[in-house]
Amino acid sequence: MSFKSAQKVPQGRRTFHTSTTLAGAVMVAALTQVSSFAHAQGQPTTGWYVSGAAGANLEEDNRFRNGGANANDSYGAGYVGTLNLGYGFGNNWRVEGEPGYRNNQVDKVNGANGSGRTQMATMMFNALYDFNQVKTPLLPLTPHIGAGVGYAHVWNRSTQNGVGVSGGDDVPAFQAIAGLDYSITPNEKVGLDYRYLVAHDAVFPVNNGLQTRAGDLNNHSFLVTYRFEFNTPSAPPPVAMPVAAASPPPRPAPVASVPENRPYEVYFDFDSATLTSDAKAIVQVAAQNAKQSQVTRILATGHTDTVGTGSYNIALSKRRAAAVKAELVRDGISARDISTNGVGEEGLAVSTGEGVNEPRNRRVEIVIQTPGA
Repeated sequence: MSFKSAQKVPQGRRTFHTSTTLAGAVMVAALTQVSSFAHAQGQPTTGWYVSGAAGANLEEDNRFRNGGANANDSYGAGYVGTLNLGYGFGNNWRVEGEPGYRNNQVDKVNGANGSGRTQMATMMFNALYDFNQVKTPLLPLTPHIGAGVGYAHVWNRSTQNGVGVSGGDDVPAFQAIAGLDYSITPNEKVGLDYRYLVAHDAVFPVNNGLQTRAGDLNNHSFLVTYRFEFNTPSAPPPVAMPVAAASPPPRPAPVASVPENRPYEVYFDFDSATLTSDAKAIVQVAAQNAKQSQVTRILATGHTDTVGTGSYNIALSKRRAAAVKAELVRDGISARDISTNGVGEEGLAVSTGEGVNEPRNRRVEIVIQTPGA
């Protein structure tokens, strides 16, 4: 790397370059855009989580400027890794702290073969928004976007013909984030992330005693991610949705003389596993008939409508079935005679598309089995 001028770079006020301005605009636009999607249904992260990511990164060419002399470095693909400690607020927003490391080998200096590498250790503070789950032909995926601010310690060594840059600088850093997550369990998610990171206006020493300004260092990272959430995801908040008025759910007549194997229907409010007074009356009728019969087993099967993610609805349907079992026990049925199951969106009473708030699908079916049934 050749520098002709012995003039040191003045240490004046640093200004943002075009790439940083563009990155900032992308971040601001991303954060502004998410506010228009605040109504999105999803399975929001609630409470603390940890995550890690690893992958490849591409460092854009850097132009080192020293007085009237310039040098251009280009880099090969490198590797990147991050760790994250975050907190979800239960409303699709989450924040996290992120230490990270990036490493790239120098490929060319001024178009000719060179040697060296650039390294970047970062500490970023990110804000992210998770959108509604999208059911693709292959997997249900949850998109997210975000932005981060922090600082980067950048270290660069590149030489050509014995002259080059060797040293580090601490500079502000900014990043824009976009990615997709897949829930493998209610608490575990894997995904893919893209991150565009800018380390702003780095200055490095030259091994002949000068200084050189690299300007903004622009990095593109492609990551495979894993996240573990310590709390089971909470229910999405109810939202107003323009749906056609549904006819009231049918209510069984509160009488004690009915066939023993009759399926009883217990209905629930939106996104709730709490029995209403009407539901408790139906459970009481089922318990009275069970006690009058030679019961071999009572099966309570929970169902949901199609609002929310599949994994969340499975968990919600199981909670509904458990609530019915608890009420049956309070009404005098032995717990060992009761089996529960939750099937989520399967077995809809009323066939609907995805994301439809249908009251007749939010239910638990109680089946009383007797000898020969």
